[in-house]
Amino acid sequence: MSEHLARLRERIAGTSGSMTILTTGVLVVLLMVIAVGTAVTGVQLERNGLQHAADAAALAASQAVDPSEIYRAGEGSVISPPEARQAAADHLAAYPLDSDRVEGVEILGVTVAADGTVHVVLAARAHPPLLSWFSRETGMTIPLTVTGEARAR
Repeated sequence: MSEHLARLRERIAGTSGSMTILTTGVLVVLLMVIAVGTAVTGVQLERNGLQHAADAAALAASQAVDPSEIYRAGEGSVISPPEARQAAADHLAAYPLDSDRVEGVEILGVTVAADGTVHVVLAARAHPPLLSWFSRETGMTIPLTVTGEARAR
């Protein structure tokens, strides 16, 4: 019996470092999953902020009514596309995004539908949290594009 016990102790003594390696590997994988989850969540939050900016710019653009078109007979919008674009740009200049991880916000397009609905398309580039130092050094960013829409009544 003691012979079996001695062999068992020898086997256990020979595997003393394997738990450290296994634990280290699991911790590395767990930290990587947490880092990726944080980065994805951070970019989604930046996208939500850009969406709010697009909606606000669309609302400002929908208020850019051309006074000469108000009493015009016929169907169509009383909002001119150039004035809507200017109103959206002015709004974005007055109320910029409050984030240091989003850069290059630009208006890709402003369209005005016949019913007065204004669509504003914004584009920007985002730096993910925990990796922003890397993305700033390499220039690798995550492109974001959102569409805001509003209609004056």
